[in-house]
Amino acid sequence: MAMGGVHRIKHTFTAGELSERLGARLDFDRFKNGCKKLRNMTCQVQGPVTRRPGMRFLYDLNEIYFDTAVARVRMIPFVFSETLAYTLIFFQAESGEIYMVIGSDDGLIVGTGATTSYTKTLKQLYEGTGEDNVFTFPVGETYNSSIVSLIDTDSVRTELEETTDYTISVVDNSITVNVSNVLEAEYIEIDISLTTPAIPIGTIVALDLPVGFNIEEFDYAQSLDEVYIAQPNMQPIVIIRNSAEHWAWADLNFKCYPDEWPVDPITREPDYTAASNWPETVTFHQQRLMFGGSTMHPQTSWASAAGDYLNFGDFDGVGCSGVNAADSITYRLDSGTMNKIKWMISVKVLAIGTIGNEWTVQGAGQASMAPQSLLAQRQTNMGSEKIKPLMVGLSTLFVERHGRTINEFKYEYTTDSYETSDRSVLATHFTDYYSIVDWTFQQMPDQVIWMVREDGALLGCTYQREHKVVGWHLHDTLGEFKTVCSIPGKSRTDEVWAIVKRVVSGEDHYFVEKMEDEFTGVTAAEGRFLDSHLVLSPTGTLVSGLGHLEGLEVDILADGTVHPSRIVESGQISLDSDGYTEVVVGLPYVSEVRPYLSDIPTSSGTSFGRMQRITDVDIDFYKTLGGYIGRYDSEDGDVEEELMFRVPADPTGEQVPLFSGIYHYPFLEGFDRTAEYFIRQKQPLPMTVRGVVDTVEVAI
Repeated sequence: MAMGGVHRIKHTFTAGELSERLGARLDFDRFKNGCKKLRNMTCQVQGPVTRRPGMRFLYDLNEIYFDTAVARVRMIPFVFSETLAYTLIFFQAESGEIYMVIGSDDGLIVGTGATTSYTKTLKQLYEGTGEDNVFTFPVGETYNSSIVSLIDTDSVRTELEETTDYTISVVDNSITVNVSNVLEAEYIEIDISLTTPAIPIGTIVALDLPVGFNIEEFDYAQSLDEVYIAQPNMQPIVIIRNSAEHWAWADLNFKCYPDEWPVDPITREPDYTAASNWPETVTFHQQRLMFGGSTMHPQTSWASAAGDYLNFGDFDGVGCSGVNAADSITYRLDSGTMNKIKWMISVKVLAIGTIGNEWTVQGAGQASMAPQSLLAQRQTNMGSEKIKPLMVGLSTLFVERHGRTINEFKYEYTTDSYETSDRSVLATHFTDYYSIVDWTFQQMPDQVIWMVREDGALLGCTYQREHKVVGWHLHDTLGEFKTVCSIPGKSRTDEVWAIVKRVVSGEDHYFVEKMEDEFTGVTAAEGRFLDSHLVLSPTGTLVSGLGHLEGLEVDILADGTVHPSRIVESGQISLDSDGYTEVVVGLPYVSEVRPYLSDIPTSSGTSFGRMQRITDVDIDFYKTLGGYIGRYDSEDGDVEEELMFRVPADPTGEQVPLFSGIYHYPFLEGFDRTAEYFIRQKQPLPMTVRGVVDTVEVAI
């Protein structure tokens, strides 16, 4: 005997995909908002789940001699303003050299054949008495946080401050200035206008980095046009943007060194025989450049003088540490064990993660950090991985030392301390076997944390704490994600860039790809739901320019209609007819939502484990076209049927309009103890599910 049909609603999916360990937690609020499976769908803060946009192909790194044998590659953001941002891509070439190329807009930056002019300020300590002095500025050295590079005798013009007479020459890659009648001043400043050589049109802009540069281990911190780099066993360097086409790097030549760093006690120059002393982490905090943790001093941190980033001195001398509040600081975290510093981040205080603990460092009371006022406190003991933490709202998120857990580090006023909480505890199955190796935060539009797993899968977590949204989802592609990065875009949303390894014609290729913006269109033709895709205009029935997908089967969206799949041959495909104006060609992926279903009270208790069947499903779609619905069968596996959206009133040969509203589907299946269903999209079309109502009968 079966009871009458009961209608149950799933009105939000903000809990994302949950671990199967929660399969019996029908009483849990997060269970009611969660899914058993969520693939290539993202949770939206408002409650729906929507299909992940496709990845647009931008560039094949193999074309610039990427070493596929070692596959060393990493991306970091460079954000100067909300309208001027780049993705910096570091990789090892087949020659063994480490290069940096720059991603912007829809590809890598290439030369335009134009020269670029800019001005640099050189600042050198003045110790004269007003008589003639000669100042020499080696090219590539750093003065007042500025770099001089690409200088020749035809491109140097100068203006002197604090002086009346001068001469200038360029000899052996250095600038020599002879100055007379120098006014009494601590420093001499020289403004030099530079005109860089033109980079040939179409040539990829690339920066050759120093020998030994460690792609996997470097830490970074940006200040305006400069990125400060720290890594094991190498002197810190700075990378600077002189213009979009001209980038340079130089060793950080500090005015004053702390005693722990590799310096000659007489000349104060670096001692390269003691490379293990160099710090490995870097950040900015309260107008100070901060370094932390070296092989020889794993728990020590160094703070520059306030506003004087190259002054870390602990010895007597003009411009170096004394007893003022703004002077440089050196301190050690006394944890009782040898826990190396893994990361530092500036929040309300300076937060530091070590292999065993999390710390805060601040001035005593409410004061700023100062040599005479410093308070370092151990807060929690989760331990950290060497992955740069993310700041999301008022929270700091970090990866614990095994790479399996995402922890939130946040101040709690009720206990007047910082506390750590596990934000992945409900989705532990995502990292049961594979660790997180890279991540980024896409703030707009839905605050998603994107994480690369070591097996090449892309994890997502929609994270908006104030609305209690922590929804995990998994994304896959025909290939492996290797690194990911997010920068502000020009369309009022953040761009997500990725390096994806794909096998083409039997060889490994590493593609630079960018995720399309979240779908907000009004027709299917505006959708971009294919990976490694290009948007092309056909010539007759021929579509060319697909050499990066040679030999692969591709899906096609032609003027908003789904075209039969094709295999790319000689970099092109042939359509079934001409007349198409715009086609999207790329690799397909499957999107799926399989919701957890709530309990139904019966006269004898729970419906859990009882024989039951779903008779109808009403799906609340938003801007959707196409899709499948189905259920799991113990004998046949997943059984699915296509959802039909074309109605007799739709003109033949024209796009079917997107559907928003309730789609009713009769779901007449037999009784089962684990009645469940899924909604799936396999075509290059949009899908958003706002909620579902199913009608279920339970045998009693």
